[in-house]
Amino acid sequence: MRMPLATGAGEVGAAQSPGPAAVSLGLSVAVVSSLVNGSTFVLQKKGIVRARGRGTSYLTDIVWWSGTIAMALGQIGNFLAYTAVPTVLVTPLGALGVPFGSILASYLLKEKLNILGKLGCLLSCAGSVVLIIHSPKSESVTTQAELEEKLTNPAHQSHVIT
Repeated sequence: MRMPLATGAGEVGAAQSPGPAAVSLGLSVAVVSSLVNGSTFVLQKKGIVRARGRGTSYLTDIVWWSGTIAMALGQIGNFLAYTAVPTVLVTPLGALGVPFGSILASYLLKEKLNILGKLGCLLSCAGSVVLIIHSPKSESVTTQAELEEKLTNPAHQSHVIT
């Protein structure tokens, strides 16, 4: 049985673009989860180093467990951000975890961040911003016919995006 996904823009179930508040919230959640994800490996390594120094298993170290729990929370945050705003806005923000993790590693693990590392962090942040600013507008599929057209001929642009 074929049923339309939505037959009109005003009907319940019609695809709508998120409002400014939803976009702000989604982007905020994406940034925070990216920062949390950037800290996870640093915390886990810190826990492994601490456990090795004590001669115990890293599974008994609270810092390692906090890194593991932070990883799960960061991924949940990413999932929530993907449900709130378009993927093209959330995905570039994932790169912000790299500079955050690098800076955190230089403080917590006493690792040196040389000039190339600092430049890489700067380029990662700049690239994320450029990708978000120049992200294409995504069109929403509102009927089953449009969905079938997109699936059978993904390169064909049926509507002009403005």
